[in-house]
Amino acid sequence: MNWLIVISIVLLVLVVIAIKLKLSAGKTEGFPYAKKQFLFSQAERSFLGVLNQAIGEEYLVFGKVRIADIVEPQRNLDNSVRQKALNRISSKHFDYVLCAKEDLSVVCVIELNDQSHQQLKRQERDAFLVGLCQTVSLPLVQVPAQRTYLVSEIRTKVMDALGRNSQEPSLEPANVETPAIPVSPLAGETLNVAGREETQEVVSVAETPSCPKCAAPMVRRQAKAGSNAGQEFWGCSTFPKCRGVIQETA
Repeated sequence: MNWLIVISIVLLVLVVIAIKLKLSAGKTEGFPYAKKQFLFSQAERSFLGVLNQAIGEEYLVFGKVRIADIVEPQRNLDNSVRQKALNRISSKHFDYVLCAKEDLSVVCVIELNDQSHQQLKRQERDAFLVGLCQTVSLPLVQVPAQRTYLVSEIRTKVMDALGRNSQEPSLEPANVETPAIPVSPLAGETLNVAGREETQEVVSVAETPSCPKCAAPMVRRQAKAGSNAGQEFWGCSTFPKCRGVIQETA
């Protein structure tokens, strides 16, 4: 009799385990996904910090926006042609989208072209984007991925595309100089790149910290007034939008 009780308990336990395994397997089959840690690669995030400095206070930058969220097939197309046109853009995105702050209207799109754009397939995609943007009168700025960027140069590229003067006062970030921002090396290289434009200080990309507040790349600065005058520190590259600081340790 005791053996029957033991066998019954064992069978019950096995049944419970089997049910749990089945439910767990069902969840995995229905949602076979894993969360990515970052929205941007390190190089994309570094360039975003430069771009945010370059655009002034009138615009906002959004990243990795689907083309289909900005452009749509013409309404007078028949169903088959319309679907074909939609399929060409449904799986593509713009690297960065510049919007007017007041109403979030799209004013410009920006592509950061790294070494992968030398491939034939990527070149075909780039040519498609150029033709698409010309057709819908959407300014497109293509920026080659580089070791360093000057904020002033990126500002000029963007404002030229918008037909604006990059020297307009409203476009100049308040109390911010235009350093050469170090950007992550391409293809896994470890490079020494220029830090601030004024001092041409060489900073290893691997040693460049991220902002503790917003994770943007930081740039080396020097206090010019106060009790800390002359001392160097790391300041967020998106200042004044973010005022993250890391003090230099002795």
